[in-house]
Amino acid sequence: MSNAREDILGKLRASLARPDLRFPPLLTPALTSETRMAVTRADGTLEDMAERFGEELTALHGSFEIAETATEARLALINRIMAWMEQEEAERKGVVITTGQERSVLAWTANNLPIENIDLTLDDLGLKLVAPTELRSSESRDNVRHIRYGITGVEAAFAATGSMLMLAGPGTNRSASLLPFRHIALIPFSRLYRNFEEWLAEQRESGTLVDTFRNRANLTLISGPSKSADIEMALTLGVHGPKFVHAILFDDTPPDDDDLTRPSDLFDEEFDAEAFDAEQFEEEPGGFEDDSEFDDEESAAH
Repeated sequence: MSNAREDILGKLRASLARPDLRFPPLLTPALTSETRMAVTRADGTLEDMAERFGEELTALHGSFEIAETATEARLALINRIMAWMEQEEAERKGVVITTGQERSVLAWTANNLPIENIDLTLDDLGLKLVAPTELRSSESRDNVRHIRYGITGVEAAFAATGSMLMLAGPGTNRSASLLPFRHIALIPFSRLYRNFEEWLAEQRESGTLVDTFRNRANLTLISGPSKSADIEMALTLGVHGPKFVHAILFDDTPPDDDDLTRPSDLFDEEFDAEAFDAEQFEEEPGGFEDDSEFDDEESAAH
């Protein structure tokens, strides 16, 4: 270390060691829930937070919809992809250049998506789910270069800012949310938080925060489509990532036992087998007295 560098650092250490300085304090008290202030916050029920998330995402040039169940979310996903494909087909002009990837969808692996069997659903539509394990070689990148649709889940979604946290790792490749022209994010309510601070607090409490950051190749916060602006503040979407970002939020809360409908609930009174009189059903007024009459009527009808 040079003498000049050591002299500068020595002076800084000596200055910071002065007892009359107000900063930094020698004993810094830990922040509590009362002293820790969040920049922004969303309140209300999960449904309220889903609406707030959608409002924030819309303000960031994204779009959203809310489904009541995973089944409805699956249908919303299909409708959105097919609508996008029809829109692009209608807007296509001039010479059509095919790449062989027109009916491919870049995504996380099926078992990492929050809705089961998405790969089978896409296959029924003639679409192929592509989940690359690596993109280091030029060949592997060429295999996904022209895919225009991406599907991912989220590690967390923050209602107060309309942001989504993506953690890249095995089965959750970052390319699915960065490379395609159009990106769909599937967000179960269980991944919806009021703000980023609430997610951090949960990670600290569970003791997983350090491992979450250390064991992931990349962490990305996505707030709407990719945006870029020049010196004149002319906003352009889709320069460095997807031009369209659509979030599908859905309730994945398992039903309580009290919410389940039982067969007995369909009857006003409890069925009493001993009091049941089968004879009253043997002959109804105006009905057929025997099977032969019914057979004659059926024959006449034919």
